[in-house]
Amino acid sequence: MRFRVRVPAATRGTVVVTATAVTLLLGGCSQTPAEQLEEWYASGGEAQIKKLTEDAGRVNEVSMRTIDVQGPACQDLLAQTAKAEKLDPIPDEAAQRYWKEALGGFRRGAAECADGAAKNEEIQVSRGIRGVQTEGLPKLVSTVSMIKAGLAAGK
Repeated sequence: MRFRVRVPAATRGTVVVTATAVTLLLGGCSQTPAEQLEEWYASGGEAQIKKLTEDAGRVNEVSMRTIDVQGPACQDLLAQTAKAEKLDPIPDEAAQRYWKEALGGFRRGAAECADGAAKNEEIQVSRGIRGVQTEGLPKLVSTVSMIKAGLAAGK
């Protein structure tokens, strides 16, 4: 069954442009998983990963130093973790799971370390740093591996 619609000559160009725009919008929404991952990575994901890696690495580096050095490093990591938690979820289920676990490990460890430093409690600081090292960093490494694999699959 065909329908005929009479469109005044003055508006025909507008109808064609509108129909084309709607078609492009509807068709443009379907990105591949690799494209979605690329978009997440390029729109802040890469920068957050680099900053978290730097801050967690710094906590690791100062692990054998004094509380006055450890506390600020843990506070910086805690602040960066809060920023990273505000990012949109990674559009890759496995990578998102590792990311969430990494951020949780960083948040718990850095908070315990910072709290211990404020109280001048060396054991608590050490326990927090160990959490960053054993819970956060390995999961961040797994996250990066999953992201790299997803990006490579799209190439």
